[in-house]
Amino acid sequence: MSLGADLQTEWGRKWIHLATFAVPVWIAYAPDPLRRRGLLLAFVVVLAVDLLRLSWKAFRQRLEPHIGAYLRDNERRGLTSVHYLTLTALVLAWVTTRSIAATAMAFLVVGDAAAALVGRRFGTPRRWGKSFEGSAACFVACMAVGLLFLPGHPGSIAAAALAATLVEALPLPLDDNLSVPWVSAGVLQLLL
Repeated sequence: MSLGADLQTEWGRKWIHLATFAVPVWIAYAPDPLRRRGLLLAFVVVLAVDLLRLSWKAFRQRLEPHIGAYLRDNERRGLTSVHYLTLTALVLAWVTTRSIAATAMAFLVVGDAAAALVGRRFGTPRRWGKSFEGSAACFVACMAVGLLFLPGHPGSIAAAALAATLVEALPLPLDDNLSVPWVSAGVLQLLL
């Protein structure tokens, strides 16, 4: 795949990722108990669709033309990473405050997309396939959305944004959809 085709596929994948910005907005503004029930429903539906895709050939053949280009190689043979995102949102909504859960999920959605798009377009991969430019974009994006969900706490947001950026850049064995929000939520929980 050429760099142009690779970048185009990543743009499509990240636009889908950015559409999940509805998750932190839902966490922040949906009334209880609808907030947690909606997140549970999202997780169950995403997981069910993924399991159907993997186990039912006719379903996979109908779905793959629409999403196939956006799947990573490991997702073609296994579960997609979006179920990690919905599971993390669900659990964070139960174990931490509304504002911390929303901020941590926004860091994942916006920060990861910014890192990938800026890094692939303008960056020169340095270590582990990541670039300084992508990491800088991740940090700035996390700061921006963090101040939206937690205004009045710029120091705490900066610390959590830095933690999210480092976790996104490191070659951890854990999926970013798990590690970025959990680490950033932990930092926010400690500092607020």
